[in-house]
Amino acid sequence: MSQTRFLDKTLLAVANVAEQSLFSEAYARKRGILQRLDVRIKVVSFLVILVLISVLHAPQSLWIAYGLSLVLAVCSQVPLGFFQKRVWLFVPLFSAAIVLPALLNVITPGEPLWILFTLKQSYTWGPYVIPQEIAVTRQGAWGAITFVSRVAASVSFAMLFALTTRWSQVFTGFRALFVPRVFVMTLNLTERYLFVFLRMVQDMYRGRKSRTIRSLSAAADRSWTASRIGVTFRKTLAMSDDVYNAMLSRGFHGEFRSVNRFQAVARDYIWLMTVICIGGILLLFERGFFRS
Repeated sequence: MSQTRFLDKTLLAVANVAEQSLFSEAYARKRGILQRLDVRIKVVSFLVILVLISVLHAPQSLWIAYGLSLVLAVCSQVPLGFFQKRVWLFVPLFSAAIVLPALLNVITPGEPLWILFTLKQSYTWGPYVIPQEIAVTRQGAWGAITFVSRVAASVSFAMLFALTTRWSQVFTGFRALFVPRVFVMTLNLTERYLFVFLRMVQDMYRGRKSRTIRSLSAAADRSWTASRIGVTFRKTLAMSDDVYNAMLSRGFHGEFRSVNRFQAVARDYIWLMTVICIGGILLLFERGFFRS
C-alpha cells in the first residue's frame, strides 16, 4: 500500500478542520435544552460552572460534574460517542505531561504504592533529593486522579458550550455583557474569515497537484509548503486591507450591528438558579466528604 504523501496529508488536514467546524455548527442549530437558552445567560452560567470546577478538590465531586455534562449533552441532542471522543482527545494531551511526573516520589513524596526501580543510593542536589527507591506514591496518584478529573470536567463543559452555541450569537452576547468592543470585533473577524483562508490554502494545494506531472520527493514538498506559508501571509495582509476598506465604504464606524435580539425568559432564569443551586450542593457535599 502506497503511503499518503506530505501534500495529500496537509490537504486532508485542512479539509478536516473546515468539515469538523461546519459539522459542529449543526448541533448548535438543534432544539436541545442548551440551544434554547439566552446566550447571555448561557455565558454567565458556564463561567460559573468553570469557576466552580476550579475550586472543587474531591474527585467524587468532579465526577458528578462530569456526569452532569453527559446528561446535558444527551438533553442537547449531542451524541455521547461524538462528545466523549472530543473531550478525551484533549484530556490526555494536556494532562499527561504534568500528571506522569507527579505520580513519582521524586516530585510528590508520600506513601509508596508501587516501587518502579531501586538506585544504588539516594542523590541530593541542593534542595532536590532523588530517593533510593523510585516509586508511585498514594498522594501522587490521588493528585493525578484529581487533576485529570478536573481537566475532564472543565473540557466537557467548554466543549458543550462550543457545540451548542453559534459563534455569531456568542459574539453578540459578549457585546451585550459589555465585553470590550475591540476584543469582540477581533474574534468576530477571525471567525468570519477563517474559512476564507482555509479555502485559499485548499485552492493552492489543488492548483499545485493539478499541475504536477511526476511525483516529487518529500523534501521538495516541504520546501514548496514553506514557500506557500509566506505567500499566504502576504495574501492575508492584502485581504485584511481590502476587507477593512470595504467595511469603511459601507458605513462601518467600529461597532457591529447584529440582527440577533436576545430576551431572557423564565427558563433562562430557572437554568441559572439551577446551576447555582447544584454548585452549592457540590460544595456542601465536598465539605461533608472531607470532614468524614
